[in-house]
Amino acid sequence: MSQSGPPADAKQAQAAALQELEAAQRRKRTIDTSLANLEHSIYAFEGSYLDETAASGGNIIKKKIEVTEGDRLFSTSSGTYQQSLAAKRQQEADMMAYVSKHPPSK
Repeated sequence: MSQSGPPADAKQAQAAALQELEAAQRRKRTIDTSLANLEHSIYAFEGSYLDETAASGGNIIKKKIEVTEGDRLFSTSSGTYQQSLAAKRQQEADMMAYVSKHPPSK
């Protein structure tokens, strides 16, 4: 008696597990993108605050006109900040690659 592979119920279980894994990976990518966008927004708001308040001396971080990365206490305190920057750059590179391969039709 020869068997030609795993039983049908094992194949179904494997297919279901693969679908579940793919769905989880899509959810993770969505969450990663949301996190990167949120951290980018925090970075932008923080930059606006530092720029707007530096000249008036109302800046709680430092009283100087030029803002440096060291002044960004909120953005850089995030444990995932650098990862979010890398993800954002990758997302932009992927979009540019896609656009270059699929130019808009006129």
